[in-house]
Amino acid sequence: MQGEFRLRQMVGRMGHAADVAVAIESADRDEVSVAPDAFTWLRDVYGPRAVIDRPVNDRLVAEAVEGVRYALTRVGRPGGLKVTVTKIVDFPVDTADGDVTVAAAHAVCLALGTKLQPAPRPTADGAVFPTSDEASS
Repeated sequence: MQGEFRLRQMVGRMGHAADVAVAIESADRDEVSVAPDAFTWLRDVYGPRAVIDRPVNDRLVAEAVEGVRYALTRVGRPGGLKVTVTKIVDFPVDTADGDVTVAAAHAVCLALGTKLQPAPRPTADGAVFPTSDEASS
């Protein structure tokens, strides 16, 4: 199963943009990894000599993993799932903290054919990730 989510949203005067793609397969337990080529899209955009190993990548990888784990704890599927983040795209001006996390959670849901209610979303004060307590109230 594969899913890709492209976050494009204006909140007030601030743009929020991030793309995350995932591949999911059955496993004995939940596993999350990031493909070594998750940032090779940079060469498609900026040319074959583009720098792929950027200082910001570690933060973006951490956000993607957090978003995947957020979704996995809420989708309620029996057994395990191995989720590989295959692409993480950020935009220098429009990717704010939490945008990759939001996109990753939605990418997992797209791959699984489900939705989170309430869904994570960007806000003027940062990304919001509702807890299960908030969903029931």
